[in-house]
Amino acid sequence: MRKICATCARVIEVLEREAGRVGWTDLVDHFAAAGLSRIQVDRVLDAEIGERPALRDELTSTMANTLMRGLGMPGRQSPEDVQRIRRAAARGAGEGTWAAGAASSKAGTR
Repeated sequence: MRKICATCARVIEVLEREAGRVGWTDLVDHFAAAGLSRIQVDRVLDAEIGERPALRDELTSTMANTLMRGLGMPGRQSPEDVQRIRRAAARGAGEGTWAAGAASSKAGTR
């Protein structure tokens, strides 16, 4: 059994109780009602334990998949995919990356 700090436990409790049931703005209100500051919540959501994706990666994956399915597309974005994209963007490696057949604004086509 792993020990968890009180702040982390409160963030996780709010997430487990409210994520997916309320909108993102309401989720922020629930964090505030639990006595959590934005800095505290961000710190917990962005924490990576080992090589596992952060909680924010998991939330982003869920949000992207829900949106894609709502648009009639398969939602296949894993938390690991989000983590890989986030890390590439932080290194600046993600800029200008396009899917096959996509037009690039850098190539002069808009």
